[in-house]
Amino acid sequence: MLDIGWTEIASIVIIAILVIGPKDLPKAMRTVAKIVGKVKSMMREFQSNVDEMIKETELEEVKKQIQTVRSPDFSNKIEKAIDTDGEITKAMDFSKQTADFNNSMKETADVPKDETAEKPVVEDKLDKTTKE
Repeated sequence: MLDIGWTEIASIVIIAILVIGPKDLPKAMRTVAKIVGKVKSMMREFQSNVDEMIKETELEEVKKQIQTVRSPDFSNKIEKAIDTDGEITKAMDFSKQTADFNNSMKETADVPKDETAEKPVVEDKLDKTTKE
């Protein structure tokens, strides 16, 4: 972890005994151990939060990829590939003709029918055969 050898540890212990004293050394070691434990737990928590954030971002990317595969817009891609300049789409647009047809149908429906108009004569073939 920190690559501390035995000679470094021995020198730290000797300096601690001289500075702190043999009476308070166990108390100081417990305090240092608690601090080191808290630092380790904080580092574990930080690492787990970072790992969780990485998983969430990876999941969001995977979700986006799945959605693009699930709902492809093939019609738009095909239209762009076949009709790059939009000429075919314009040629197949019958909205003006449909509107003209609908208007003409409304005009003919609004014209009043003349009751004096001659009714078409329908011949009945059965009547002719029986009369002859």
